[in-house]
Amino acid sequence: MIQSISIIAKTEIDTITNWQLYKDNKILFKSNELEKILKIGVINFKEGTKVLNFNISYDFFREKTFKKIEFIVNNKVIQYVEDEDYSSSVFKIKKEQIIQLFEKYKNIPVLLKYYDKINPKGVTIGRILIK
Repeated sequence: MIQSISIIAKTEIDTITNWQLYKDNKILFKSNELEKILKIGVINFKEGTKVLNFNISYDFFREKTFKKIEFIVNNKVIQYVEDEDYSSSVFKIKKEQIIQLFEKYKNIPVLLKYYDKINPKGVTIGRILIK
């Protein structure tokens, strides 16, 4: 009697999602799922920031998706910005969209939480401090 054994392999993707936040064209911070809470970008209000650019890179997802970033102080959402675009496209946040944030929350750490189709419950991406 001959006995055979079949093995079925399960393939899993093991990647770390990376992202960057830019003030105009200058990087504020780059981070990932492991370092996210450690990162803080400092924005000097007097420098005349025009736009914040957020870029997230997925190895496995390139579709069009909703995008949202919440700005959180003391566990309260103080503002949010939404967009819809391809996942690989830069999420641009114009100064006009967050001017109130710049004026009201100087010297207070603001937590940033990002949502899209891959992260429907949101993922903390870092913090900003407005000087």
